[in-house]
Amino acid sequence: MRKDDVDRIKIEYNRIRKLSEFDLDYGNLQEEFKSLVELAAHVAGTEVSLINLIDNHSQWSVSRYNADIFQMDREASICQYTIQTENLMEVPHLDQDERFSEHPFVKGEDGFRFYLGIPLKVQTGENIGALCVLDQEEKKVSAESKRLLELIADEIVKKLECKIKMDSLQDEFDKAIVQRNQLAHDVRGPVGGILGLAMSTENVTVDKEEFKSYMEMIKGSASKLLDLTDDILEREKALQKDNYFTLSEFKAHLEDLYALSAHNKEVNLQVAFNQTKDHQRFSRRKLLPIVGNLIANAVKFTPSKGEIKVNLDIVQDEEMTALRIEVSDNGKGIPKEKLQNITDIGLEDDRGTADEKGYGMGLSLVAEMVESIHGILNIESEEGRGTNIKIAIPLNLN
Repeated sequence: MRKDDVDRIKIEYNRIRKLSEFDLDYGNLQEEFKSLVELAAHVAGTEVSLINLIDNHSQWSVSRYNADIFQMDREASICQYTIQTENLMEVPHLDQDERFSEHPFVKGEDGFRFYLGIPLKVQTGENIGALCVLDQEEKKVSAESKRLLELIADEIVKKLECKIKMDSLQDEFDKAIVQRNQLAHDVRGPVGGILGLAMSTENVTVDKEEFKSYMEMIKGSASKLLDLTDDILEREKALQKDNYFTLSEFKAHLEDLYALSAHNKEVNLQVAFNQTKDHQRFSRRKLLPIVGNLIANAVKFTPSKGEIKVNLDIVQDEEMTALRIEVSDNGKGIPKEKLQNITDIGLEDDRGTADEKGYGMGLSLVAEMVESIHGILNIESEEGRGTNIKIAIPLNLN
């Protein structure tokens, strides 16, 4: 393999891995970036602006102004070219550019004519996506406006990097949260007893006024402590809502992200879960990029009218409690030689069943992410018959 190809492979793999490290829920970012994406359109004087993040298979428009688009195949996007540049990319006549002239959103009287995109470059140098503006009319964006758009792109990256810093702190907070909750429960019992005693003696006739005053003080202090422990527990519930899933919530997120792409290819995507374990909450850390890559791979390599089944469960044995994820399909399967070297990174011609372009990195990335959270990955596949992938991830349940 030529050195240029090796360098290109490393750059692209590191780019996709960096995006996965952000561990983003693409469907929940619209409001967070709404003001910035709207500002970009006003600065450029365009109808539409988008914040696009690009992974191994898809472009995700995580925040949109005046547009109704969320996901498209990566190879159908314009921003896939922008992320390969160091600076902004401007296409003043999309309908005259052979790369884009036949795209559905360019063709016809209502198609876009103008595009300008700025890479979203993180501190370590990877372009994880792009801020772009589009219009149906030809536009001339001034140098000053372009500089302002670059500043908006920088602000988007800063907000994303703040999210990953908060996530890195979350692991440290988790142990403290467990200790805090245990303290709240430990305190709540005796404090409740003190309060009960005070209330039971409240109506008892006593000889000394001082004793009654003393009991009032006990009751007041106990009530405040009880309120404090309740507040601690309520704040933990709010934290769990953002950073933890139940099985049904995990199922809903996966369907929101991938049901449309499966439907567009006429592939039947079914996500099932063990309803008897739905009361248990678990950390969502890295789950969406791991399972998302598996489902996207399955959609790519499963033909029209094919089937993909995802099963979610929580299992327990003598050694550990684990989240068990199984993704199976009846697609084209994985060649034996590739299955034996699943962690090898490559950009070989790896076309999907509808001739989708492949990047040869999805399973390698999944293997790396599963290992990083101490999970177990098992892959069984047969060419022409499909693939079955099982993952077990150890859990600390909440």
